[in-house]
Amino acid sequence: MANEKAIKTNLNILLKDYFFKKIFEKLCLNNELHSNEKEYILSVAILFFRFYDNDKRNKIYFKIGYYIILKYTLKYKDYRPLYDISLQIGFYPIIEFITITNKLLNVDDESKNLITDAIAFISYREKFKKGDYFESLEQNSSRISIINSNENEIAYIAPTSYGKSSLIADFIDKNSPNKVGIIVPTKSLLVQTYNDIKNSNKEYKLVLHDEMYNEDDEKFIGILTQERATRILNSKSNSFFDVIFIDEAHNLFKRDSRSFILSRLIQLNYKRNPNQKVIYLSPLVEDESNLKIKKTKDGTIYTRRVQHDFKSFELYYFDENKSFFYDRFTGEKYNLNDDKNYFQYIIDNSFNKNFIYQLKPKLTENLALELSSNINIDLSNNEKIKKIISTIKKEVHPEFQIIKCLEKGVVYIHGKIPNLIKEYIEKQFKEIDEIKFIVANTVILEGINLPIETIFITTNKAGKQNERLDIKNLINLIGRANRLNYVFDKNSKDIDKLISKIHFLEHDTYHGKKGDKNQFSIFQSLKKLNENKLIDLVKNPTIETYDIEKLEFYGDTKEKKIENKEKHRKEDNKLLDHSDFVLKLPKSENERMKKYFIENSIEKYFDNLEEVIDTILINIQNYNFDFNHKIVDIMYKILIVNNVQNLKDFELDRLKNEKARDYYNYYIEVTQKQHLSQRINSLLIHFSNKIKDKDPFLYIGTAYGDATSIEAGKPSRYEELNNNYKDWKKVYVNLETTEQSLVNLAIVKLKIEEDFVSYQLTLLMAFLYDFNIISKDYYYKYIYGTTDERLINLVRFGLSVSVINKLEIDNQIDNLGLDRNGNLKAKDKIKFENYLNLQSELFQFEIRKYLN
Repeated sequence: MANEKAIKTNLNILLKDYFFKKIFEKLCLNNELHSNEKEYILSVAILFFRFYDNDKRNKIYFKIGYYIILKYTLKYKDYRPLYDISLQIGFYPIIEFITITNKLLNVDDESKNLITDAIAFISYREKFKKGDYFESLEQNSSRISIINSNENEIAYIAPTSYGKSSLIADFIDKNSPNKVGIIVPTKSLLVQTYNDIKNSNKEYKLVLHDEMYNEDDEKFIGILTQERATRILNSKSNSFFDVIFIDEAHNLFKRDSRSFILSRLIQLNYKRNPNQKVIYLSPLVEDESNLKIKKTKDGTIYTRRVQHDFKSFELYYFDENKSFFYDRFTGEKYNLNDDKNYFQYIIDNSFNKNFIYQLKPKLTENLALELSSNINIDLSNNEKIKKIISTIKKEVHPEFQIIKCLEKGVVYIHGKIPNLIKEYIEKQFKEIDEIKFIVANTVILEGINLPIETIFITTNKAGKQNERLDIKNLINLIGRANRLNYVFDKNSKDIDKLISKIHFLEHDTYHGKKGDKNQFSIFQSLKKLNENKLIDLVKNPTIETYDIEKLEFYGDTKEKKIENKEKHRKEDNKLLDHSDFVLKLPKSENERMKKYFIENSIEKYFDNLEEVIDTILINIQNYNFDFNHKIVDIMYKILIVNNVQNLKDFELDRLKNEKARDYYNYYIEVTQKQHLSQRINSLLIHFSNKIKDKDPFLYIGTAYGDATSIEAGKPSRYEELNNNYKDWKKVYVNLETTEQSLVNLAIVKLKIEEDFVSYQLTLLMAFLYDFNIISKDYYYKYIYGTTDERLINLVRFGLSVSVINKLEIDNQIDNLGLDRNGNLKAKDKIKFENYLNLQSELFQFEIRKYLN
C-alpha cells in the first residue's frame, strides 16, 4: 500500500498507482473484490477524506472518497462505512434511511460505537427533521444562518433539491416582510412555486400576474417572471419589494434580454428601496461576487453553501456500437465489450424512469419515434395507457404522433408543444409506471421535478448558434436524475439511486458526424466532467465583475475575431447606457416611450430607436381610435407604418401583409377561446386553404423549417438586402405532405402562435393601452376576451381564456373565484367537484393545477 505521507504530498501518485487503478477499476465495473482489496479500497477512501480535511479547497478528494464508500455499500450491502461517514459529515437523511426507514443497519448490534451512535442518533432526529424529510448538517445550518441574517444581499448555493422552497417559506415566516417578490425564470415554474408557497399557509395575498397587483396591497407575495415584476414596479412610481428571491440566479450571467431585465429589476428596486434584501438561489454559482449588480448597494454578498452532495454519478460512453465506462476521477476509459446498436443500448441500460436529452424539437420527436419502434412491448391494451391515448385522441387529435410512442411507454416534450399538452404529458410520465422514457430538450432543465433515474445525452448542443453544453449545463442536466425526494421516498428499499448513471451517445443523426469542422465530439463534453474547478462565465455587462477580455470571440480569422469583439463592445456600451437611462425619471413623452421600450425589450425589434419613437409619436397623433378597429391593424398603424425600414423582427415583419393581420385578428378574437382540438382543426383547415390557394409554404421557424424564404417565395426585407442566400435560415415548411405530418405541424404551429401572441403581440397591446391609444374595455376585450373583472382575475391567475369561456357557458363561473389571499377557491366544493368529474381530462387537469 502506498504510504500515507506520499499520498498527502501528491495524491496524483495514487491515481497513477497500478494496484489502486486495478482495484478501483474492479469497483467501478462492479467486479468482485477480495477481502484484502475491500480493506485496501476502504482505507484509501479514508485517506482521501483526510486529505480533504487538510485542505477544504480540494473538493475532488471528498468526491472520490465518498464515491468509493457509496459504490462499496451498494455492491456489498454493507452499510456501516456509509453510516459512519454520514454521521461524521451530517448526512442525516442517509442515516434515517438506513437505520429507521429500512433498518438496513441496526445500531444496537454494533457494540463498538453503541454509546456514541446512540447519542448522535437521538440528537439529530429532533434537530434536523423538517416536515416529512430530514436536512443535512450543511443544509440545516445554512437555512438557519440565512433566515437569521441581517445582510442585504444573500446567496444560497446548493445542489438541486436541497430545500430552496423551504428556505423561502422559513425566511418569510421569520422576517415577516410585507412585499415579497419570488422571481422565477419560466412560466411553468410559476405554478410549481405557487403551490409550494400556498401549501405553507402564508397569510399573504398571492400575486401571479402584474395586473393582479394593487397599489394598496400592503402584504403580498409576488410569484412572478422578471417581466411581470418589472411591470409592477413601473405601474406606480412608489411600488417596490422589501425582499426579492432570485431563483436560478446563475441566469444573470447570460447575455440576453431576459437577463438584462432581471438585473435592471434589481437596480430599479434598489433605487426605490435602498434597504432591499436580495436572496440569490442557485446550484451553479462558483463565486458569489459574480452576482453583484452595478448601481446597487456596495459590499459583499453573504453566502452559505452546501458543499457536499448526497449523490454521485457514473459516466458511460457509446460510440459505433461499442460502450465504455469513463472514470471521471482518473480519466481512464474502460471497455465494456458490448456490441449492440444505438437504440438497443438505450433499452438495455434503461431503468424504471429514463430521460433522453436532445436539443432540436424535430430530432426530439424523431428520436422518440425511432426508440418506440425498437421497443418490443405493446401497451395499447394497458388500462392507464388506453386512458391517456383516449384523452389525446379526443382532446388533441387522433393522428397526434405521440400516440405511437405511448403504446411503447415513451413520451416526448419540447418548447414547441403547447403548454397544456406538455404539462399533461409530464404529469403522466411522473405518475404512470408503464411510461419509462421521456425524450426532451432544455425545457426540462429548470426546476421540473420528475422521477428520472438515468439520463442519456444524445447531443452536446445547448442552444442557438450551436452553443455547447458547458460543464455547468452538464451538472444541471445530471442534477435532474434522482432528486432527493425520490431517493429517500418512503417506498424505496435501498439507496442505489444515490449513484446516477449518465450515458453519452454518439450518432450521426442525433449528434452529428464526427470529423465535421463545426462538430464538437460528445466525448469532449463528457471529459469536461473530470474538471475540478467550475468557472462563472459572466456575459452580462450590468454585473460588476464583467470583463470583456475574459470572453471568447469566434471567427474564421484573427481579424474577424477582433471585429466581433468590437461589435460586442459597442453593444455593451449601448446596454449600459440603457441601464442608466431607465433608472431616471423621463422628462418628455419621447423619453417615457424610450424607457418603456427598453424596460419591456420592445426596442430589440427595431433599429434606430430614436427615429422609431419619433415616427410612432407622429403615427399616434394621426390615429383616431375606434372600438370597431381590429387590434392587429392598430398595432400595424401605430408601430409599423413608416417604420418598416427599421423593423428587424421577422415575425412582426409579417404584419405588413393584410392576410397575416387578418389571421392574427381572428386568432386573438376567436381561436384562443376555442378548445384545444378545435384550435388544431382550425389550423388544419387553414393549411388546406393555403394548399388550395397554391400557397403551400408556411412560416414555422428554424426548429421545423426545411425551406428558406427565397425557396418559399417570401423573402423579408432584410433577406432581400442580403445577396448571400446560403446564410438564409430555413424557416418555412411545405404543407404538401401526409395527414399525420400536418397534424404534428398544426400542434407545433399552435405553440408558435401561442408564444407569438403571448410574448410579442400581448406586449404590444399593453403598450397601446399604457399609452392611452386604446381604451381599457377594448384592451380587456382582446387580452382577456371579456370586460368582466371576475373573469379577468381568473385569467390573470393563470386559467386559459378557453377554460374561462367553458366555465361561463356551463354556468359555473359564479362558483369559482379568488379568496382574500389570492388563492383559487370553489364556493361550493362538492358541487364544483361533481361538475369537474364530468368534464374532459385536460379541462380537469388545467383546473386542478391551481385549485385547493
